[in-house]
Amino acid sequence: MYGEDPMTGALTKTSLLDACALPVEQLARIAMKEGVRPRAEYQAHKWFARRLAVTARGLLAGFGTRAGEDFWKTFYSGTGFEDLRVLDPFCGGGVMLLEAQRLGAHAIGFDVEPVAAAISAFQAELGTLPDLSDALKKLELNVLDEVGKYYLTQSEDGVDETLLHAFWVQTVSCGECGTEFDAHPRFRLARTEATKRQWVACSSCSRLIEADGDADQVTCSCGAVTDPSGAHQRYGAAVCPACGHSEPLIDIARREGKPNFRLFAVESLPSNDERVTPMAERSLRTATAYDLNLFKKAEAALASRLAAKADALPRSPIPKSERADDRLLSYGYVDYTELFNARQKLHLVALSEEIDALPRDIRGAFSVAFSDHLKTNNMMCAYAGDWRRLTPLFSIRAYRHISRPVELNPWLNRNGRGTFPNAVRSVQRAGAAFREHRVASSVLYDEPIAYHTGRSEIACRDSKSMPAVDDGSIDLVLTDPPYLDYIAYSELGHFFAPWMHRFGLIDGNSIDRFPSGQLAAPANTKDRAERFVRHLGQIFEELRRKMKPDGRFVFTYQNLDGRGWKAIGTALARAGFQPVSVFPLYGENGSRLHKRDNSISWDCVVVCAKADPVRNFRTTKGDRSQGASFALSWKKRLEDAELPFGAGDVVNLTLAGEILFALSRRQRGNLQGCVVHEEDGFGSVLACGASLAK
Repeated sequence: MYGEDPMTGALTKTSLLDACALPVEQLARIAMKEGVRPRAEYQAHKWFARRLAVTARGLLAGFGTRAGEDFWKTFYSGTGFEDLRVLDPFCGGGVMLLEAQRLGAHAIGFDVEPVAAAISAFQAELGTLPDLSDALKKLELNVLDEVGKYYLTQSEDGVDETLLHAFWVQTVSCGECGTEFDAHPRFRLARTEATKRQWVACSSCSRLIEADGDADQVTCSCGAVTDPSGAHQRYGAAVCPACGHSEPLIDIARREGKPNFRLFAVESLPSNDERVTPMAERSLRTATAYDLNLFKKAEAALASRLAAKADALPRSPIPKSERADDRLLSYGYVDYTELFNARQKLHLVALSEEIDALPRDIRGAFSVAFSDHLKTNNMMCAYAGDWRRLTPLFSIRAYRHISRPVELNPWLNRNGRGTFPNAVRSVQRAGAAFREHRVASSVLYDEPIAYHTGRSEIACRDSKSMPAVDDGSIDLVLTDPPYLDYIAYSELGHFFAPWMHRFGLIDGNSIDRFPSGQLAAPANTKDRAERFVRHLGQIFEELRRKMKPDGRFVFTYQNLDGRGWKAIGTALARAGFQPVSVFPLYGENGSRLHKRDNSISWDCVVVCAKADPVRNFRTTKGDRSQGASFALSWKKRLEDAELPFGAGDVVNLTLAGEILFALSRRQRGNLQGCVVHEEDGFGSVLACGASLAK
């Protein structure tokens, strides 16, 4: 199969990517396995909305495989990429870059977000990561010598135990009658199905009551009767138990200042027990005077530390301007250090100073582990009571206020979710996985693939200008552009910035503010879409300059309301790109917390070549019909293969098809990917799209 290059007119042997000939169904089945079992290489540090690695490798293999050649041979052997230069201008969590590097290509990446760039740069060096086990043991002994005594507890009978979790609850004052009370989101704290037991906070005094798991009322020693499913909250508002007055917690914070919490319960393990402790052997009980006094001692130890060294905690201002989400500020927080309690801060100070003393060749790895474990060691972590485990900050991609936060003992090895030793082991596993080089297979669960090591260059900068990249030097641009209505990842990622700067992983330019160069406006302003198109078009123009004449620009995208695809089409037209092929790839990463009934599971892949710019780009009703036909064709094909393809996927492909077929028509191209669906189903697709766009 031969195709005509849009710029030169020369006949070239078509790649499987251009021909829209990737094995989409088989790649989807591999992707589903990866979504359930994420690749260890990308678990060294939290980042948001990473693409699946099989998506990146599949697209790279499709680019490197000519028509008539074996896709799977390229996918697993990875030969022929050594001379390729691959660019990702929105590198984010670095999946596209690392997969290109592992195929032997020269990978170049940029991102305006410094934390993302630092994570991607660290991943690129995983192949040289030394063993961290001995250093972890020494560091653990040194830090525990100072802070370990603050993570002890005692049973009510005075038996020594090890703290697993400490439970805190927000205390509020009623704005109507002045009554002070604990704002429990639900009185039931935990439940164990196997033993049919539940633990309930008393609605009057918050004393923890152990009861039969099916009990719908429990009685406290104070005499109060509590419904386990009840609460002192309703839809984010505190409800006064005395007068019934309801007031949103965020309004209480505006009235009283940042939230106050008190320690009311603990969960413990048998003392010095290094095995994975079954739930039946964990103890959940009311916090005692011993627990409260121990925390006060930790507070005093932190105060002493800070008196001796005022900058032991890094300067951590929360930016106030250019925000999409102002909840942190509305709750009264002005500095990220306020999101940690005194014992957590003491642990961070002691640990950071020990990391400073490590040899240079492993200090970066421990610094990354430190940064990542911040998400599970702060006062915005919740407790999943049915699972008896911590839910980290950013499980929901937001600064979600937690009125009953859980504090973790960060030094456990075999128990607890998100301890520092486990964070180090995640980094270690990432390095081992990079070297082992395995990928989920549609036949075997894991299958080895050929190991190559290409070069990588990753930097934090705005991709509107890439002077370090020679014009006409890039073979493939492979990326995942920001969505028009994207979550403000710079706001979330900024949580990690102060400590990353403290360890030298990023510079200090973004400590007081969010990085410049973000594509979208922070609010849904009138000119938001045009600003997005203008900035995206500037980046696309720069990409066109950097690409070789026969290079390809390949990206994944999804959007439900049409504005995003219109922005993409306009930016492509202005910059001078012609769509060559378009098709879906399964992109569900297994996280259901952000999914809705109309959510998208299949990314739309767009393959573009350089062409002449198009001005005044518009679509017609006929383009929408062709887009609907395109979407229904893929729906039928994938459902025939017994793969899920929902309403959101139909709308996404319909909108993509409308824009891309219109642009191809204006450029007199021959867009691959449209298998016309003969059935008259256009109306249903349009109606579905209209309903989802509201």
